[in-house]
Amino acid sequence: MPEDNQQEAITYEYIRKIQREEQNDVKLSKIPDDFYKKVKKYLDQKVKLSNKKKDRSSELEVENIQRVLEDVFNRRETKTLQQAVFATRTGIPVQNLTKNEEKFFRQLVELLKFQRSNTLNILTKKTKEKEETKLQKIIFIQDIPEFMGSDLKKYGPFKIGEEGEIPSENAELMVKSEIAKMV
Repeated sequence: MPEDNQQEAITYEYIRKIQREEQNDVKLSKIPDDFYKKVKKYLDQKVKLSNKKKDRSSELEVENIQRVLEDVFNRRETKTLQQAVFATRTGIPVQNLTKNEEKFFRQLVELLKFQRSNTLNILTKKTKEKEETKLQKIIFIQDIPEFMGSDLKKYGPFKIGEEGEIPSENAELMVKSEIAKMV
């Protein structure tokens, strides 16, 4: 939206124009920082006028304004959410947010980064740890048939008194189960 629209008076046509811009572009359209404040004032005036007139056409006008405003808000909210995910993954900032939306956006990005570090990074770390499985030497105190280790490799069979190197996760379980002893 051109900069001269910053001073444009709030009318139903202006709100519809913003709605069309939000519908037609995947990115957020440029709106003034005080757009929601001005629109609230405009809507309050229309509601007051409708209450005085008490006719159906005035009520419909208010309902239409509310519907269009809700659509604008929902579209901007969805775009902001999508942009927050994108920004979290790429670090590329978003444009055309109002000051209120910027605050919401920053909070979303922080939550997404937190979620990413607590889930994706943990999963990635576990994958790397599995690739670097540490082996533990143990002595078997029972006969053990061949088994699949935590690293998805086959181990055994092992006889009583035999030593073997198996993944440390499996070794700990076997020691706890009194199937083997640590060396």
